[in-house]
Amino acid sequence: MNRWRRMWTVATFEFLSTVTRKGYLITTFGMPVFLSLYGAVVAVPAILAARATQEIAVYGVVDAADLVHLRQDATSEKTRTVFRPVAAEPDARVALARGTIAGYFVLPADFLERGVLDIYTPTTFTLPGPAGQGARAAFGDLVRERLLDDRVDGNRSARIRDPFADARRFAVTKNGDVSDAGALASALRVVVPLLFMVLFMMSVMMTSGYLIQGTALEKENKVVDVLLASASPDEIMGGKLIGLGGAGMLQIALWLSLLLFGSVGALPMLSSGHVDVPWAAAALAIPLFPVAFLFFGSLMLGTGSLGSNARESQQLGIIWALLAALPMMMLPPLMREPHGTMAHVLTWLPTSAATVIVLRASLDPGSLAWWEVAGAFVVLSASTWVAIRIGARVFRVGLLSSGARPTLREVLRQARIAD
Repeated sequence: MNRWRRMWTVATFEFLSTVTRKGYLITTFGMPVFLSLYGAVVAVPAILAARATQEIAVYGVVDAADLVHLRQDATSEKTRTVFRPVAAEPDARVALARGTIAGYFVLPADFLERGVLDIYTPTTFTLPGPAGQGARAAFGDLVRERLLDDRVDGNRSARIRDPFADARRFAVTKNGDVSDAGALASALRVVVPLLFMVLFMMSVMMTSGYLIQGTALEKENKVVDVLLASASPDEIMGGKLIGLGGAGMLQIALWLSLLLFGSVGALPMLSSGHVDVPWAAAALAIPLFPVAFLFFGSLMLGTGSLGSNARESQQLGIIWALLAALPMMMLPPLMREPHGTMAHVLTWLPTSAATVIVLRASLDPGSLAWWEVAGAFVVLSASTWVAIRIGARVFRVGLLSSGARPTLREVLRQARIAD
């Protein structure tokens, strides 16, 4: 009982000291503010571009071939472009110089034979859009429409001009199930595992960084001697993992709460659009997250405790951070083949099991067998238990060592006789 009480005391101290740090508070509450400001800054050009697309651009048409038969303005609702008939090219040139039109098109008399179109625009630089490529595409639609008039009916003319005006996409699993494969549904299936990867990486990097830095500073300031007088190294490590792990989970929970609160407005749109939200992946992420965190946290803390200072401890623990980022590095091939050979291999590795299972459950849950999920969770749990045991022994050696960093042979020898 006293053992758990001492461990809980260390955990409470680490949790309270972490959540009251300025860096922790700035990161926790500043990250949503920064992302909101960044999103607002990124959205400004998009808003300006959207407003630009809503402005009507007038283009002149000199129909020397007498093909489009413009007698009055013709409007393209798709690009909000107006095509205005002009009698001769010099008149259109004058109108362009005065700024009454944004440009003009000239259909030469031999257009049908040669297919040559003359386009005149101002000398000022303009970005592609309704005043550029969009207007050219809209004029092409107008020419096709007029060439097809009186030759085919309206429906055939519309299909010739735009055969796939509204295309729907569906995904068929290996079991024959059909689901929506539109842009929104596809984005959701990628966002859920990607969000899990990013939050997991941030949690491992930041919280484990606090673990390593705190342990290194305690060794440098000789505070660890006071801790060892009242608790064993195993109790200190367990308390640090629980306390700082709780601080990391609190941070992630706050970010997710803000994200879910901001996404409430999108729920009716998802419901009305019959978009399949990958709930299975989200549900699997809940138990996998803390187990994977304990796995990496114990290894990083044990390895980092061997350093003689904070910088050296960070360098020793970086190898586990790189292994945690391995699934993110392999994301393109995993997305192409979520149930391929690479995905199956990474599913059974404890360093990548959590993120790969969430990714596979999000992209194609029907092809993910239940025994793979259960087996990966068992492997990760067993590996976490082993990592905690090994990390505790290495942590004990690291705390008791002073001065120069112990050699690998010394670490192994001390770990064997630790009990």
